[in-house]
Amino acid sequence: MNNKIYASLEIGSSEARILVCHIRENRVYVLSRQSVETEGFESGQVGDANALVQKLKALKVHVEADLNQALQSVTLSIPSVDVTMENLSVSQELETDESIDPKQVKKLFREAMNKPAPAEMISVNLLPRGFIIDGERAFIDPAGQKGQLVQMDAQRAIAPAALVYELISAVELAGFRVRDILVGSTAEALHSLSYSKSGANVCHVNIGKTTTTITLAHNGKIHSTKALSIGGMDADLGLQKTLDIDTVTAKTLKHHFGSLAGSLNPHEFIHVAETQNGFSSITRGMVENVLRARYEMILKVVKQYLYENAIRTDLLEYIFSGGASEIEGLAGFAQEFFGAGVAVQRPGMLGIRSSKYAQLAGLAVFSHELGLITGQNHDIIDFTQYTTAKGNQLKEGSPQVANPVQGSSFMDRKMENSGVLVRLFDMIFDEKEAQ
Repeated sequence: MNNKIYASLEIGSSEARILVCHIRENRVYVLSRQSVETEGFESGQVGDANALVQKLKALKVHVEADLNQALQSVTLSIPSVDVTMENLSVSQELETDESIDPKQVKKLFREAMNKPAPAEMISVNLLPRGFIIDGERAFIDPAGQKGQLVQMDAQRAIAPAALVYELISAVELAGFRVRDILVGSTAEALHSLSYSKSGANVCHVNIGKTTTTITLAHNGKIHSTKALSIGGMDADLGLQKTLDIDTVTAKTLKHHFGSLAGSLNPHEFIHVAETQNGFSSITRGMVENVLRARYEMILKVVKQYLYENAIRTDLLEYIFSGGASEIEGLAGFAQEFFGAGVAVQRPGMLGIRSSKYAQLAGLAVFSHELGLITGQNHDIIDFTQYTTAKGNQLKEGSPQVANPVQGSSFMDRKMENSGVLVRLFDMIFDEKEAQ
């Protein structure tokens, strides 16, 4: 039985997060949501693979303990470092009076992914735009339709091969099996269109710890995605330098008193520390002034990128996400800066109502919608075992710890795990089913 259960894994400079959810009747139900602080990963690049693997192993232990069973596979988010989008079309002849089924759609996906990519780049995922039958009838989902020729118009995301391989290797060394890979910013941006009032011209801005990713969409089509080297950590550094405080104090003040909206009591003392020259005092207004200056710098970088690409900033609708977008007053501050509509994207599901989970939710929803077209299953856990375990937890009042995963080691499963690399050219579809 296909329960449409999805596991999304996102690795950022601040945290590595995983979301396991159940999608039923177009509603998303959170089964587990876990995170750990990241080490060895900065600005979309693997720096210290060993440190990253150890953190991911801890994340795997946490989520499997919460689920009370081993996690079968995950969909991995690929960062937008040097990612490019390209338009393409593929077609397939049909037998007379033959209805289109998921197997034929899979063949179209496979053909599109097999198209040559530029040197040192690799195909990551497709964004299907539509299916045209016999050059005149257009469909979002062609299943059940008949004709002589079906054409798929799509966008393909391509990324540096070295970055993709390094990230997959680290994740699988930690014990995860990567089922699929997606450029996280594109899935997140498409999901964010549900927060848009018009959906015509949308600029999605994800502010992370060290990077800000800009994804542009027009009428539901992704035009480009770009990661820039500026993020929420710049605000922390600004507090440290301007107020002469340490890292921990800067993060604490930002978390508890950070706001871009302006305080009713800016002269309120919120921090007093003893120094060699007496006492140092910090007011709420001092913190807010630094944060406003730093976030304005981030927005200026976004605007400069748009100017350089000849895009009118006043005609766009802006949707923000990412952990650093949770700061109070961002929507109003950005609206004043851009002179256009602004919204902050927060998933509506219980347990993940925070901007930092927007990408995980987008990955799950995009995987679900893609699975409906291609007929792929996503039973990554035993749902019966999950519900039984949760019922026992409610009765006993104590968490159930999953048994250690038994079976072959990572090296024993190397050839099986490498299937995700084959999937880069073959969409990880079951070859026997496709025949």
